[in-house]
Amino acid sequence: MEPAAKGWTAVTQVTAAAVLGRMRAAGHADLHDNVVRFLRALALEVGGTVASGKPPPGLPLVIRGVTWYSLPVPEEPVFFNYSVYPEERQIRVCDLIWVATV
Repeated sequence: MEPAAKGWTAVTQVTAAAVLGRMRAAGHADLHDNVVRFLRALALEVGGTVASGKPPPGLPLVIRGVTWYSLPVPEEPVFFNYSVYPEERQIRVCDLIWVATV
């Protein structure tokens, strides 16, 4: 039996995980790592806001009864949508958009 996780986690859905994989494969490991660190920190921040009864960070969007929050990654060409699951102590990132310049 594994011990229960103490903090909140960020889970990337298939599409978001694929974008992160493409970042690394394209030679942008630093960008990949910055985005992953930001998502981890955001999960902890969301946990704190949920515990205090405040709304999570980001622009709220309601789609088919589910509230998603939209945010950019500061100083990076990336933005994403996430949803909050307090009972599982996690955020789920479904859409991650990387605006790559040529």
